[in-house]
Amino acid sequence: MNLKEVAAMALCQRCGNENSYIHLTSDSQTERLCLRCYNSLMAGEFGVEAESYPEGMTIRDGKGTAHHFEIRKRLDPLHIFMEAMEKKQGGYDFKVMGDLYTDQGELLLQLIAKAEREMAESYVEEGTFPDGQRCHSIRSGRLAGRVGWNPAGGDVPLLAIDGKSYTWDEFGKMLLHFEGFQRKLEMLDLFEEIEWNNSKQKKEQGQ
Repeated sequence: MNLKEVAAMALCQRCGNENSYIHLTSDSQTERLCLRCYNSLMAGEFGVEAESYPEGMTIRDGKGTAHHFEIRKRLDPLHIFMEAMEKKQGGYDFKVMGDLYTDQGELLLQLIAKAEREMAESYVEEGTFPDGQRCHSIRSGRLAGRVGWNPAGGDVPLLAIDGKSYTWDEFGKMLLHFEGFQRKLEMLDLFEEIEWNNSKQKKEQGQ
């Protein structure tokens, strides 16, 4: 298969203009659809249109760094899903969902608010050793991130933290400062909110 044939396989089989995003399978046949054609198909089935929305936006994190996101909206038989995805290795990725007849404008606002909340705190601090070698450390004794695909292959994923990718070796070096400490690990779906119990921190601050 040549490059032209591979590129053709990536295109939507209905409009032929956009990259396929959804693979629909029925009666042992698979149809590749772009998001626009898929949403039009769902609108015809359930009478709910995918209202217009920005295809991209820029949000600043807690340090003031700008992050550029691609916005996606997908209609399903029971729900509407929206996603803000930073198109780079290890970039931020946020998702929200509502029922099929939810206020789509409000759902977009929920997505933006979720991104702003979760980007407000940075977990990794970068520094430099006297010899010029860069180092990373966990800032406040807690860390949140995402398990990501490793383009180098193998069976070990990457960790996406603060919109960047870290190997497990890099992460392990961050943990050297916490030798002897206990560890708590919790796995959450991307649609869930990362929340912290700040009662201990407030107690330490005398609040």
